[in-house]
Amino acid sequence: MSWFKLLPLLLILGLAQMALADETVVSDPDQREILELTVYNSDLALIREVREVTLPEGTFSLEFQGVPERIRPATLLVEAGGRTGLTVYEQNYEFDLMSREKILEKYVGREIAWIQEDGERITGRLLGMAAGPVYEVDGEVVFTVPGRVALPQLPENLRARPTLVWKAKADRSGEADLDVNYLTGGLSWNADYVLQLDEKGRMADLKGWVTVENRSGTGYEQATLQLVAGEINQVRPAMMRHMNAPMAMESKMYDGGGVEEETLYDYHLYTVPWATDLPNNSNKQVSLLESQEVPVERRYSVRGHRGYFRGGPPQDKQDVAVSYIFQNDKESNLGMPLPAGVVRVYGQSSKGRRQLLGEDRVKHTPKDEEIELHVGTAFDLVAERVRQDYRKVADRVHRTTWEITLRNHKDEDVVIDVYESVGGDWEILKSSLVHEKVSAEMIKFAVPVKKDGEAVLTYTVEVTY
Repeated sequence: MSWFKLLPLLLILGLAQMALADETVVSDPDQREILELTVYNSDLALIREVREVTLPEGTFSLEFQGVPERIRPATLLVEAGGRTGLTVYEQNYEFDLMSREKILEKYVGREIAWIQEDGERITGRLLGMAAGPVYEVDGEVVFTVPGRVALPQLPENLRARPTLVWKAKADRSGEADLDVNYLTGGLSWNADYVLQLDEKGRMADLKGWVTVENRSGTGYEQATLQLVAGEINQVRPAMMRHMNAPMAMESKMYDGGGVEEETLYDYHLYTVPWATDLPNNSNKQVSLLESQEVPVERRYSVRGHRGYFRGGPPQDKQDVAVSYIFQNDKESNLGMPLPAGVVRVYGQSSKGRRQLLGEDRVKHTPKDEEIELHVGTAFDLVAERVRQDYRKVADRVHRTTWEITLRNHKDEDVVIDVYESVGGDWEILKSSLVHEKVSAEMIKFAVPVKKDGEAVLTYTVEVTY
């Protein structure tokens, strides 16, 4: 008989030998030598574990315990050091966890017992568990039975915690390091910042924190924690794409937070340089950065919408928005990639007490870019617009004259930027102030307003839609 004809038979015999394997090797989380967590912004983490195990020669079952409940088994990568020649042929993810309901479900249709306070035993049969237990005792159907439920033994195929079970084969016995990588859901992180203004609102201290949330179904002890900033593409519900071990292109340690930042291809990677514990169902905060004396500029603005220029309301009162702007560069004592998050801006009262002025969400911001925070509306600044004239010059041509009155009840002079979202093809026919063309559809007027005074902006614009 030729070797080609023997191959199917040999394969069948090999699989049969594996099926006969009865030795079980258990890999417990306590055997971890290395634990690395790379957490992404989008409910995703890449876990790397290295565990030391003793493998027998031949075929066996290997139970890899302590994996998260939200593991994605299809993403598993396993390598074994120690020259044992480990090969994994089959993998099962067993997550039918042990509980009162799960145990009773395994006994549906079987006889169970109840122990009374005086030690007497009552026996019956469990009929079902669909909406709670239903029993048959002495020929009657009952829903509750006094006493403690007593079962002869634990049912099979129930686990105290999620477990990966591998059918494996080793060429030789000995110690081996299992290097296991996989993706899991239930882990995510976000950044939060505090911008503390000085009493004049011109300088600020910026403090950044990272909050890591663990809802993966298991805890992690003494782990190396890494955070990836950036939006990675994910394929659902098929197997997720994931990245191999990060390759650093540029690295720098930033004073204050102690977190190491480096470029990771088109993303940024932040590494916590100390081992940390991350229990299940918990949040952990890690200092990201701390910078002092960041120059800050306060701006006021009023924005008009396109409806004003197509026969919109003849008059309107508008809020004056308050923004704080700073530069993410070295000259401003910053200059590191800032992950997306919420920035809370605080000021100081006359007695030096911290007061919240507002908050805004910022996107991932590279270094050397401007950050603008919209924190609220100014109480002592008022904007009122009146349409003095409107004419439809042609079917698609509109001519509008606006008078915008800005009143300042503060004890300091301010400049209020008026942004007009005109749209279409526009032309300023006349104006009381110089205008700036911000974009093809946006006009800006910088209007100075004296303290306890008012300023009036009047202009006529012709728009073709």
